[in-house]
Amino acid sequence: MIFVNSSRHDKKHAAILRSLQKLALMCALYQYPVFAAPAPSQAASAGYTINTFTSNFTIATVDMKDSRRRGFKWYLWDLFNRQADHAAVRLNADGSVTLLGDTTGATGELVTAVQYRGTNSFVGTSFSGGAYIEAELKFDPRSVSAATVQAWPAFWALPLEGNIIPKANEWKGQPSGYVHTVETDFFEAIRDPAGMPPNSYGGSMHDWYGVYNKSCGHGLCQVAMPYHDGMRIVPVGTDFTQYHRFGFLWVPATVQTAGYAKFYFDGRQVGKTQQWRLFEDQPPPPTGQPWAFGVLDRQHMFLILGTGVTQPMTVRSVNVWQAHTASNSVN
Repeated sequence: MIFVNSSRHDKKHAAILRSLQKLALMCALYQYPVFAAPAPSQAASAGYTINTFTSNFTIATVDMKDSRRRGFKWYLWDLFNRQADHAAVRLNADGSVTLLGDTTGATGELVTAVQYRGTNSFVGTSFSGGAYIEAELKFDPRSVSAATVQAWPAFWALPLEGNIIPKANEWKGQPSGYVHTVETDFFEAIRDPAGMPPNSYGGSMHDWYGVYNKSCGHGLCQVAMPYHDGMRIVPVGTDFTQYHRFGFLWVPATVQTAGYAKFYFDGRQVGKTQQWRLFEDQPPPPTGQPWAFGVLDRQHMFLILGTGVTQPMTVRSVNVWQAHTASNSVN
């Protein structure tokens, strides 16, 4: 606070005060503060008490100019020969971001890690060794049901291995090009509600393997969680147009204990727990094997936010809690 002690200096001090007020407003718009968040109980119960990643969405945290410089929390999607258009990403004055859907064919808009152009390296952050991952977001289910594109509001993760670092996901003991990787879908809005209640969303995992377009015809082979196991039912009357927290708990397997994944909505577990045994380079296929999905524990997962055209999704924050950062890959 500025105190004016002399009428002779009233005008001068008032001008200084106006300048400071303008500066404060600019800081609010461009550097909306982010503070380490306390670990929720589901994270703390697994020993994940360190807030290793916390972010809102401002010009300081989102690389809107696609510079691919270090220091940002989020970068524009550039995967599978599709690069997101920054016009599909709208930064809001309150530190949230609204994703508008990308017309370039990109299925995501923002990622926590992206490949350096023309190299096998990357910039950004990926997570390994277990974590509790949570996003606070909102969307309108009516826009999803009315859409005709093959993309929808989603929050998920893919590994650096293979997606950004070439050949790092090849299955040991198999021919060159035979890959093994896991996709973790923390949240997917339901496009086709047939057979699923309106108070639900998708949360699943996929164990992908094989030689692309050869082992199983089109794309890769996969083991997926059963359809109804991936149905995450929330309280009746839930309004998805208001902010809710979508969480994913990942605890790696050990020689003595099973690994597992749990899905959370506003701090409460929804749906079944997925378990796996320690993966130790057993040969394919993973179908019906207790170690299916276990390769996740070896990989470094980067986070992705995306939606389809005409299906805006607004995200207020993303947080990750872990026991330590030793297994993460940051560049």
